[in-house]
Amino acid sequence: MDIINDNQKEKSNDYWDQTETSQSFNTGLTGLKLATNAHVEARKPGETDWFRVIGETENDLTKGLIVKLKIDNIDQDFLVIGPEDFKTMIVDGFKKSRLVYLAYYVTSSGRQGVWPVTVPQTNQHGTINSYVASAFEIMQRAQREWVNMKSNVGDRVYDGWTAQPVDQQMFGEPRFLLDKKEVIKKAFNDRVITPDNYQTNPYVMRVLNAAAIRTGVVDEH
Repeated sequence: MDIINDNQKEKSNDYWDQTETSQSFNTGLTGLKLATNAHVEARKPGETDWFRVIGETENDLTKGLIVKLKIDNIDQDFLVIGPEDFKTMIVDGFKKSRLVYLAYYVTSSGRQGVWPVTVPQTNQHGTINSYVASAFEIMQRAQREWVNMKSNVGDRVYDGWTAQPVDQQMFGEPRFLLDKKEVIKKAFNDRVITPDNYQTNPYVMRVLNAAAIRTGVVDEH
């Protein structure tokens, strides 16, 4: 019997004697951080966030079609995807929709998100909604530097700030962990209307099956 080798084998396999870790052990995480559905949200950055938006101009962003559905008394944005004739049918049924830039952003703390920024369009009076116009300008600025945004209810606009040069340098270059298609899929997750699922979504069908009220009032303008 090889007593020496047997004793060495027994000792080498008894990892319970190695439970305690020295204070100098490096507990820092390495590798690439994963971004799951829970990590990515489809909403504008928070009022305490400093953030950057991917791309150099709005032309680098994906455009999308958004409609609102009320789920458990909360209005939620749903992304409509599919061929143009399907999108037209959904818009006709909902009577209200908006074309948006799906602005992929990252905050200074590393949180990923998709901000649906309404595409600026003039109304019948030739003006652009002030919230829409200011959000679009802030989004453009965020493609070049770290910015912060807050809602100004009194003036009906979004106010934006750029970080000081020292903070711009401290925040560094933004790290966009996902490609644009994947981040949009994760952000909207189950809030997507497609030709394959719209008929099984009771909230969608409630809107599409609703009958219009004929008031007899004619718009003379």
